[in-house]
Amino acid sequence: MRTLTTLLGWGCGLAALLSAAPARAQVDSVRASTLPGRQVAEKAYNAGLAFFTAQNYAAALTSFDQALATKADFAPAYANRAATQLALKNYPAAVADYDQALKLEPSAYASYYGRGQAQEAAGQAPAAEADYGAALQANATYAPAWYHRGVLRFEKGEYQSAHDDFSGAVKADPTYAFAYHDRASTSLRLGNYPAAVADYSRALELQPTLLPALLNRAAAERHTNQLLEALRDYDAYLTQKTDNPLAFTNRGNARFENKDYAGAVADFDRALALDPKYAYAWNNRAAAELKLKQYAKATADATEALRLAPRYAEAYLNRGHAREMLRLADDACRDWRQAAALGLRAGNSYAAAAGCAGEASAAGAEQ
Repeated sequence: MRTLTTLLGWGCGLAALLSAAPARAQVDSVRASTLPGRQVAEKAYNAGLAFFTAQNYAAALTSFDQALATKADFAPAYANRAATQLALKNYPAAVADYDQALKLEPSAYASYYGRGQAQEAAGQAPAAEADYGAALQANATYAPAWYHRGVLRFEKGEYQSAHDDFSGAVKADPTYAFAYHDRASTSLRLGNYPAAVADYSRALELQPTLLPALLNRAAAERHTNQLLEALRDYDAYLTQKTDNPLAFTNRGNARFENKDYAGAVADFDRALALDPKYAYAWNNRAAAELKLKQYAKATADATEALRLAPRYAEAYLNRGHAREMLRLADDACRDWRQAAALGLRAGNSYAAAAGCAGEASAAGAEQ
């Protein structure tokens, strides 16, 4: 086409002199302009796929538009244009295109799944769950639909249903590391800690870089009193990722449970250096300082926890213990009673044992 265009631009005289040269180009141009519509659509569609793979989504949209302008009943073009809109976060447009694709091919499980992804991203969880279910009706071996429906059910607190879905995912694809991981997390919620440990271990075998599985397996191991194993997992995680205050706090808790109180304080120090507003770490450091008989420090840390979280019953309890050891009996009694008023019944027990007057009330926080 470029040769032909150049010749036409020069005018009649030069075109006559070179009349033999452009003959082949003219024939090619005629052939290209008279391609059957189906072939034009497929050519544009294939170009769209190539652009999508290269993550050139704007060009992919243009190509899929061209394909559909030529062939209006081209279901794969609708589906892939929808996938492109999804990649661009144009969720209503993606849903509309998946609708069209499914009108043309009602049994296309991938389109149900894709529409479910768009619905989920748009915050329409019930519609997304229904689409994942429709995808599974069309193809019960499609692991991603099992997995994503399981995630939605987990987020609703439907742990047994979520567990069943994650089991469906690993049955369909035994190498699906995330499905093993999330089934383990569901087992953790269901109180089946050995099963959780086994599934986290399988997830790590399949994907050793799945660091959250180390943290979560450690939590399951603590529930089964496997403290040394839990500490090894925390160590392995923190060797690779040192910016997570939750990980330091959890290892600190495991060290506390293992009676390594100095080590626990060191971990809570690291957690608070990363997040000074982490009330849980302030309180837990106070608990470890109590064990080390550092009562003034424990009082200060529990007080800071209460400044950040004024209704933190455990912090009142710990501050009460520290104040008792500092011979601040009235203050200790108030803290224990406040812990009880916030629902921690042990506060009344400590208050009674110390001879505190009165019972717990709904009085405001005393700091």
